[in-house]
Amino acid sequence: MNFEPGPSHHPDYILRDPNDPPAYDEHGPALPEGIQQIADAIREQNNHDLPILEFPLIRNTLRSAILQQDIVDSFFNAIRTKKDEVVAALIENNIVTPETTDKDGRTPLLAAIEAGNIRTVQELMDFDANINAYGVVGETSEWTRKKGYTKIYRTPLQLAAAQGNLTIVKLLMETYNADDSMIAPDGELALRLAAKNNHREVVNYLPTRRGGGWRRWKAKHHKAMKRTKKAAKSIYQFFRFCLWSVPRFFLWSVPKHLIILPLVLGSRWLWKHGSELPGIVWRWLNKIPQMIWDVLKEVPKFLKECTMELAQMLWHLIKATPKAIGGMVVWLWQGIKSMGTAIGSTVGRLFSFIHTLLFAIVNLFRGLTLQDVWNGFMALLRAVFVDGLKKLWKWLCTFGEVTKDILEKMFGCIGFLVWLIIRGLIELIIYVPKKMLEIFASMGSSIAGGFSEVLIWINPKRN
Repeated sequence: MNFEPGPSHHPDYILRDPNDPPAYDEHGPALPEGIQQIADAIREQNNHDLPILEFPLIRNTLRSAILQQDIVDSFFNAIRTKKDEVVAALIENNIVTPETTDKDGRTPLLAAIEAGNIRTVQELMDFDANINAYGVVGETSEWTRKKGYTKIYRTPLQLAAAQGNLTIVKLLMETYNADDSMIAPDGELALRLAAKNNHREVVNYLPTRRGGGWRRWKAKHHKAMKRTKKAAKSIYQFFRFCLWSVPRFFLWSVPKHLIILPLVLGSRWLWKHGSELPGIVWRWLNKIPQMIWDVLKEVPKFLKECTMELAQMLWHLIKATPKAIGGMVVWLWQGIKSMGTAIGSTVGRLFSFIHTLLFAIVNLFRGLTLQDVWNGFMALLRAVFVDGLKKLWKWLCTFGEVTKDILEKMFGCIGFLVWLIIRGLIELIIYVPKKMLEIFASMGSSIAGGFSEVLIWINPKRN
């Protein structure tokens, strides 16, 4: 479609096609007349009932769907850019409604709250927008083959609480009687969304509400449960492979295809060609002396090539040894540096904690709370038992790559194959314990989440 003015419209209206209805231009005629002209053109051209209730999908009437998509996009763009007069004109002329959703499923109220536009929120409520309507505000990061990405639904009050916009929260609660007890499909309440995002002013304002704990736990730990199920299935498949597939292969498939079937086929051949067997044997016996002589002639050449290859291999090994030793020294030095950094951090945290403790004692805790002392102690423990161990583990995890580089430098492809075999054996040995660890970690996460929900039920306003 070309962007040019239509012959029958005002030149300040810019058209995508001569037959398209005009889009409003702020430099053109008055806004109400322009919006009305667009509505009349859509009705006349597309023969489609207005208002548009949702972002249209492109099906049979491609042209009509594109035009309606442009209208919905313009409507939500006006909400986000705080052009309240455009929003009002589109609704008043029955082109869209206060409940028209965009391509993501977001309602106008949610778009206005995301933009922090209080005036548009009030305007939409004056047009009788549903204050408790759910709309889409995003998607989860987990993808499934059947359902794709799971959408996240929120009410306007829940979104305002999650953003920590106390002004809009008060407006929705006090002026428009928003229901703060509504529970989202994933179990979230307005109060919990504000608490999770550490918006204490909103938490203190909202009334105490309980509910949705089971749904929150289920939604939050669905991924952990899925990981547990996958790990359990992997363990089952591992034992099935080791205890069923491998024995079946060696005790049934190998004897069948290497012994039984060759014997059967050989017996059939002998039954059909038994009279030819003596001649075949005699011809092969006549060829044996020549075959032996050919092999003996190649022995000196073979020994010479083997000697040359062995010498080259030894020379390559001698040249590669310093590089391999250098790689190992670098790896050890990195480990020493990591440990030195961890020890230095620990010592620094220790002196910081001692300083905080002494300062608290000397000043009799004036200007210093017990929370400050506790935070210093926790920082010290974290430096010893978390940061130091993480750096040590990160260094140890590089051992596999270091050994691979050393073996490749010293033995080439053979060294790489040896490394792969060793790595495979190690992975085979630790496979089941690793999967069991995943199961225990997922179960522990779920139990911790359940305990957290119990604490939330006791104190709904906790972080």
